[in-house]
Amino acid sequence: MSTEVQHRAPRVGTTYRPRIKGPERVAVARSLGRDYNAGATIRRLAEERGMSYGTVRALLLEAKVTLRGRGGRVARG
Repeated sequence: MSTEVQHRAPRVGTTYRPRIKGPERVAVARSLGRDYNAGATIRRLAEERGMSYGTVRALLLEAKVTLRGRGGRVARG
């Protein structure tokens, strides 16, 4: 049995996006937070910036942004 690490080729149709680190990550998180607080949705921010929903959500949480509820009908009682 070989101990060599095998690297898989990236999936067809996907693009590699390097991780955002350090001061750049903080700046991106703040920018996302400003746009989110101005009314943008997480889904829209992700689409506009070519990021996943989960990445945008994580960055918003890192920026200490209070996330809005999911919307839909409001139960009245």
